[in-house]
Amino acid sequence: MSGPLSAVLQAFEQGASTLEEIAQRTGLGRDVVQTSVDHLRRMGRIEARELAMGCPSGGCGSCASGTADGDAGCGSSGPSTQRRGPVLVQLSLPRTD
Repeated sequence: MSGPLSAVLQAFEQGASTLEEIAQRTGLGRDVVQTSVDHLRRMGRIEARELAMGCPSGGCGSCASGTADGDAGCGSSGPSTQRRGPVLVQLSLPRTD
């Protein structure tokens, strides 16, 4: 029997594309899946990239990826822990070229 990190990584490698889909395939709770994805990202086993959807008319302070102090959060290498709202994130396996 594998642990949650192995199960999440395996589901991801087999094509699961959302946290809900990973939870369904593995039988793990969504909170365990989210924690596992965060840990796998820190380990470098998966990569996360914020997807830009365009800038809001209210500027960085009104942007979901903006930081609490109103600074821009776009263009960062990974999801910011300081973001103010939901941000669309694409997860992928690291390239092994």
